[in-house]
Amino acid sequence: MPPSESEKKVFSPLTLWLLLAGIGAVAGVAFGLVIGRLPFGSPLVMLGIGGATLGLSGLAVWRVLNPLFDAGSVERATAPTEPGRIRDLQREKVAALKAIKEVEMDYQMRKISDADYEEMTQRYRKRALRLIGELEAGDDLRSLIEQELKARLSATKDAGEAQ
Repeated sequence: MPPSESEKKVFSPLTLWLLLAGIGAVAGVAFGLVIGRLPFGSPLVMLGIGGATLGLSGLAVWRVLNPLFDAGSVERATAPTEPGRIRDLQREKVAALKAIKEVEMDYQMRKISDADYEEMTQRYRKRALRLIGELEAGDDLRSLIEQELKARLSATKDAGEAQ
């Protein structure tokens, strides 16, 4: 059985951060003791903290620049079925459906006019249908974009013929 992606990694990111900070601190203290001949005290502590800071800064720069050169990070970053994206779409769908119910309630209570009711329900229904389409499309966003493009082109064509 081949090793999984997690088994291939030697260090977790947190372990790498701590290891690099420790190496930086030890290097700072060693520099202060051996080359600077500093006594134990606050200057030596500051060199250790500075070494740890340099180590962590170097790791931070590496983590910022690594995705630019790592081809595998592009696929991870652009995965279309992120749970957060789906959750946001579901929330938007629920909000649109609630808005439709509220508009219908306001219309029944005669708080809004007929024209406003028609315009608002049409807008919220379009939004809800678009969100439902996106949720159902899942990974197949290309077909969803093509459908939307066809609908917009036909609407533009119809508007052009009406004039």
